[in-house]
Amino acid sequence: MIDLETELLMIPGPVKFHPRIYRAMSRPIIGHRTKEFSELMKDTTEKFQKLLKTKNDVFFITGSSTTAMESAIASLVAPNDKVLTIIQGKFSERWVDIIKAYQGIPVELNIEWRKAVLPDDIIPILEKEPDIKFITLCHNETSTGILNPGKEIGKIAREYNKILIADCVTSVGGDYVLPDDWNFDIVATGAQKCIGVPPGLGIIMVGPRAWEIINNRKNIPSLYFNLKLYKKQYEKNNQTPFTPSVPLICALNESLNIMFEEGYDNRVKRHRLMGKALREGIKALGLKLFADEKYASNTVTSILYPPKIDDKILRQKMREKGVLIAGGQGKLKNKIFRIAHMNMCSKKDILLTLSILEICLKELGFNLRLGSGVAAAQEIFLTNK
Repeated sequence: MIDLETELLMIPGPVKFHPRIYRAMSRPIIGHRTKEFSELMKDTTEKFQKLLKTKNDVFFITGSSTTAMESAIASLVAPNDKVLTIIQGKFSERWVDIIKAYQGIPVELNIEWRKAVLPDDIIPILEKEPDIKFITLCHNETSTGILNPGKEIGKIAREYNKILIADCVTSVGGDYVLPDDWNFDIVATGAQKCIGVPPGLGIIMVGPRAWEIINNRKNIPSLYFNLKLYKKQYEKNNQTPFTPSVPLICALNESLNIMFEEGYDNRVKRHRLMGKALREGIKALGLKLFADEKYASNTVTSILYPPKIDDKILRQKMREKGVLIAGGQGKLKNKIFRIAHMNMCSKKDILLTLSILEICLKELGFNLRLGSGVAAAQEIFLTNK
């Protein structure tokens, strides 16, 4: 029987939360139209701006991370607007569906799913189709374990005067995301990944170039996803236009406190160390990484299944032994499995996951030397203190 209270979540969200997050959410509820909530919202917003090192507007939208993505498209993209949509995994594909829902025209740039998108991939399309107005980028493609070079892509977007809309759902809070320096006009993210808060908050940063377009639109075909309303309400009284999740805002505020106590540079360093140790452990077992290691994500690792190892059986065995990992999505289903290293992920979590993985693979007949993956990860931890 699976013990849900002790299960180690090594999936790319939701993640394990700090006990302080649970305590923050258990505080007595306050009214969302009160002075006290306005003060909480202002403090949380300013802390999030500090996290991104941005002076731009930040808003919290009750709902999944997709609410932030859809708010960007609903507020920016008019019917027949062309959007260069970089596709290199399941989550970057989502932009296509949202763009079509608002009658925009996605111009698809398909990149091999194990590769990063580079400036040379983008420039020919921008040269060929100068009427493209927007670019969507999945900064950290969770379905494949690829971290794209955000700063380089942002530089190209600005040189060609395109609005860059970035999905940073699994990079904010675990890696560097510097929208002002990188020329990101929109950053869409969510609470339940590296930020370490339960699911239910979409978070969006909106820059001045994006506002210029939004403010000039006569008709935004959405009520809940209309960013004008969020800006108007926040400027009026530091509140939201629709009922927010008060406990999640409390949790987010506390999570930001935890991040700043650790120090953001230290936090990024820890995420990178966990990713490196896991990758070295995986390779020591004789398994192959799916993503191009030069652009490997620091928050989630994708691993190719060896022959004769069944996805469902391996993940079920892992779960029975107390560790939950993720499978592949879309065309990668049954071809890869994914292990996340987000938020509170520690050396103990990596070593335990590798140890359980070794046992499960051995039970399934995979030829490996028990302890080899753990030992490789230990070496990384010993040499990277």
